[in-house]
Amino acid sequence: MHVSAIRRCRLKPITTQVEVFIPRTPEAVFEYFADLRHEPEYNAKVHDVRKTSDGPLSCGTRFEGHHDGIGPVSWTLVEFDEPRHLAIEGHVGAGVYRWVSDFEVAPRGVGTTVHGRLEWQPGGALARLGPLLQPLLGFEARRTFRRLAAAMAPEPR
Repeated sequence: MHVSAIRRCRLKPITTQVEVFIPRTPEAVFEYFADLRHEPEYNAKVHDVRKTSDGPLSCGTRFEGHHDGIGPVSWTLVEFDEPRHLAIEGHVGAGVYRWVSDFEVAPRGVGTTVHGRLEWQPGGALARLGPLLQPLLGFEARRTFRRLAAAMAPEPR
């Protein structure tokens, strides 16, 4: 077979969507969520997150950390429109993913609704399990966002 006739096959990424209401302003939610050093506060599987680029949070800011069961993680903020839109791309173990969030003022102007979409292309041995991982990814994303909402809930008076 001629080399030009060989094509690399890629499995379809796993996707899930989540939506959560947080009783805080879009500015507060965006600032907290975009600083990935906060992720261990609402995602028990992620730890040792550190910012690896200089300067304030903005497009191009990079982070590194560790995800239990998968390994090293690196993230880059690739779209940054504070306080409305954020996209994060990264490498999780041998896989790649893209997370996109939109932050909108909730009806009646009391709080923020976060809409999120995750696309994950697992790598290594997990790549062949892609379709089986779909329900797990959705479950984990919803649970993580419920914890995000709880972590950001205002203190009782």
